[in-house]
Amino acid sequence: MVQILLISNDEEIYSFTKNVVSEKGILTWKKYDFLNKNENIFSDVVIMFFNKEMVKKGTFESIIKVKGKMGSQIPILVLLEEAVPQEIISILETGVYDYLNISEIPEKYSNKIGELIRWNWYQKKYRQ
Repeated sequence: MVQILLISNDEEIYSFTKNVVSEKGILTWKKYDFLNKNENIFSDVVIMFFNKEMVKKGTFESIIKVKGKMGSQIPILVLLEEAVPQEIISILETGVYDYLNISEIPEKYSNKIGELIRWNWYQKKYRQ
């Protein structure tokens, strides 16, 4: 089964993600303080939620820490509460797989997670 890591300080996002992921893989939930600990965790894919305050402060450091802990090729889906196009472009430039606005979650979330899992499979199969 696919290991999915959700990094979020929001319990509502965790509950919703748990329901969406139940048939796709095994979900582990960590809060952002996990990134400052010397704790290693294995995951095939990562989902990160940034609320509007976090987006305003900047997301780069957290994304870089995840890539440092899990490898630069780890597929990351970023969920954004509010972001302007410049912030979205900056997030994508850090090397995340994709993003989703929080308002799109009910319709597109399951499909995005499926795409993330397929991308992980493809990378493992064809990466040299």
